[in-house]
Amino acid sequence: MLISKEMGLWCRKLIKPNKKINMATRSVIAKLDDKGIQAIYCHNDGYLSNNGKILDLYYTDNTNDNNADNKVDNLIAQGDCSSLKDTIEDTIFYHRDRGDCYEGVKAVNLKDETELLEHAFEKCDAEVVYMYAYGAWYVYDNSNKIGNTSYQFIELEEALYNVLA
Repeated sequence: MLISKEMGLWCRKLIKPNKKINMATRSVIAKLDDKGIQAIYCHNDGYLSNNGKILDLYYTDNTNDNNADNKVDNLIAQGDCSSLKDTIEDTIFYHRDRGDCYEGVKAVNLKDETELLEHAFEKCDAEVVYMYAYGAWYVYDNSNKIGNTSYQFIELEEALYNVLA
């Protein structure tokens, strides 16, 4: 079940008006399955025209043979990243590529969308949350850049079409 508009408005209030301005567009990348939600942090280029397009183009599979699930699982298993790229090999991960302790950067387990948004906005200071669920990518944009679809999870393809078309 995707989050409601009312929950989105509540989460929007979590962002403090006087917070410092970040130079990076932070995002959270997550996967929902029968065990809950696993999420990683991505520091750079979290906006739709970068991370959104990359997830839509390279971390999905239209043949319905579970390749997308495997790609997303492999991405999440690496832990937090600095920059998402077209392949896992080219993505810059804090543990693998920068030597950070895996325990500090591994995926967090969350119980539901509310906990995911609290984690994204309070702990990660993210502007955008991407969640792979039910065989598709969804996006929650906390920055008003998706227009009328803000404050709720919407399908990533729809958001990309609305913003980049």
